[in-house]
Amino acid sequence: MKNDTIHISKIIKNVPHTINDADYTVCWIKDEIKGIEIDGVLYGNISNSIFFLDNKMQWKLYVKEGAPNTGYLLQLSQEVLSHPLLSKLHINKVRLFNSGTVPLFKLSPGIEKRTQAILEMIDELLGSHLNHKEDALISLLNTFFVYCDGQCNIKSIIEKNHTKANIVYSFKQLVDQILRIPMR
Repeated sequence: MKNDTIHISKIIKNVPHTINDADYTVCWIKDEIKGIEIDGVLYGNISNSIFFLDNKMQWKLYVKEGAPNTGYLLQLSQEVLSHPLLSKLHINKVRLFNSGTVPLFKLSPGIEKRTQAILEMIDELLGSHLNHKEDALISLLNTFFVYCDGQCNIKSIIEKNHTKANIVYSFKQLVDQILRIPMR
């Protein structure tokens, strides 16, 4: 695997992306973000979401001023996505990156911490000189995509009117909050 096949960066400011034939982008939005504009359409209410953006989309993230860390951008080459360990995942079977739509996963609140930990480990590994670094990166990417495949409460495709998914997600968040309140 070449050194330029995986890039990761924290989202700390507005990020524009123009059409690029080389990379696919996984965008994990934690919080503190105004919205994401994809091919001229602005989407709001997107905290705790993962977007899978193919290389033919033009997009821009709008971050709230003074936000410390609103998530991560993970750029992957076709070489990485074609790795044998990743090729068996549902994500590749449905060809999320080539579908011409904008796949969005709304994560359940508990999965957020695990997702962040995996992305932080990928970030740390990319800057290291460890033995077997490539194997570790592929394993972490596999784990990340397995969570996306199996642990997301709502899997939907963004449409101009995606209100139903947001209502269901908000309801699940409220139920989760209520269940965490200690009984007296």
